[in-house]
This record gives sequence, structure tokens and C-alpha cells, in this order.
Amino acid sequence: MIAPRESLSRPPAGRRMRKWLAPAAATLLLLAAWEAFVRAGLVDSLLVAGPGDVAQTLIDEFSMLARHTLATGREALLGLLLAFVLGIGAGLTLHVSPLLRDATLPLLVGTQAVPLVVLAPLLVIAFGYGITAKLVIVAIACFFPIAVGTFDGLRSCDPELLRLMRSLGAGRMRTLRLVELPGALPRVLGGVRIAATWAFISAVFAEYAGSTEGLGYLIARGTPLLETPRVYAAILILTAASLALWSAVAVVERRLIPWERRDSAH
Repeated sequence: MIAPRESLSRPPAGRRMRKWLAPAAATLLLLAAWEAFVRAGLVDSLLVAGPGDVAQTLIDEFSMLARHTLATGREALLGLLLAFVLGIGAGLTLHVSPLLRDATLPLLVGTQAVPLVVLAPLLVIAFGYGITAKLVIVAIACFFPIAVGTFDGLRSCDPELLRLMRSLGAGRMRTLRLVELPGALPRVLGGVRIAATWAFISAVFAEYAGSTEGLGYLIARGTPLLETPRVYAAILILTAASLALWSAVAVVERRLIPWERRDSAH
């Protein structure tokens, strides 16, 4: 009896379980060693907080941490959405207009030469301490991989399909809509996945430069005051939020282009 096609590309249950158990076991061992190291008094507890202290802080200050997490999450998601719109538009423009591509592509690459940690204070000075500066900083950080992914995806379209569309009398926009954009989708979503890892990090950079709320604000304020458990808790939440956003984009990618997953499995 022939197995269903879906089961052919799905790894065995034992392999899937090992895929999750191995990193979980390694994480637990690391946390146990970290806790034992702190409890043994080998480091100053004011400088290094143990996992137990961090967990207690997460429980005791849950409402406060949730409020600041929502502030950072709002900046990261809205900034990523802005970067998505601008990145898709820039990638399409570079693809359809050789003149604009030659004029603006060096500038686009040059924007990545300025470190975000240097650019963030300048943008806060220009736009103030409100959410506008944060959105601009996140959009700048996330814009490049989306724009480049869109541009490269559109350029990598199968030439045979383009010749087929021309032989059928399809115009430029029809070819773009029916062939080039669907073919570019894997690289576009790959760029979005890369950008998703930068969204929360760049939001924290923006809050470092000037803010009254957010995880970056908690870290920047808590570090000189030696509020180590709170700082560690904020970093833990930031890591979890970044992983969650990356995973959400990966789920969308699997839903929109399931054939890519099957091809990679083989």
C-alpha cells in the first residue's frame, strides 16, 4: 500500500521528538549549571542573577513587565509592517526600472554601512521620544533584507516561463502578477524571516536611545542600578518574543509555499 504524499515528507515521530528533546535537555542542563554556579557564591549575585531569581522576578513583576513588553512589541510589529511595505515597493521598483536601479541600488547598500547604534540617537533627536522615531529605526533595520529578497526573487524567475508568457502575448504587468511575483515569494518570505529577527532588537536599540517605556528602557535603566534580575528577565522576554515572531513568519511561509518545504525535505 502506498503511503499518502504528506506522510512521505513528514519525518518519523522519533526524529521529531529528538528534535525538540535535545535542545530542551541542553537548555535545562545549562540552567542547572548556571543556578549552581550562582548559589555556590562563585560570583556576586548583584552582578549575575540566577535562573531562580529571574523566574521569581517574572512572577512578582509580571504586570509591569507585560506593559513594557507590549510597548516594545507594538514598535517591533508596526516597524516590521512598515519595512515590509517599503521593502516590497523598493524591490519591485528596482526590478521594473533599470534607471532607478542604477541610481538607487548603491545608496540602498550604503544605508547598511551606518551602524544602528550610531543612527538611533540621531533619529530620536530628529523625531523626538515618541513612537515615530522607534518605527523609523525598526523599519530601517528590517527594510534591507526584505527589499533585497524581493529584488533577487523577481530576478530569479525561470526564463522559460517568461518566454512562454511573451509567446502568449502577456504584457509586463500580467507577467509580473502571474509569474514573477509568485516565483519570488520564497525569497521575499525569507527576507521577511530575517527581518523578523531584527525587529525586536532594533526596537530595543531605539528605546536605548531615548524612551520612557519598553524592554530597552528597563534594561538601560536597570543596568546602572544593578537591578540584575529585572534586566535578565527583560532580556529573556526579548529573546522569547524574537523567537515567537520568527516562528510565526516561518509558519506563514510554510502555509503560503508548502512546495518549498517538500522540496527541501527531499
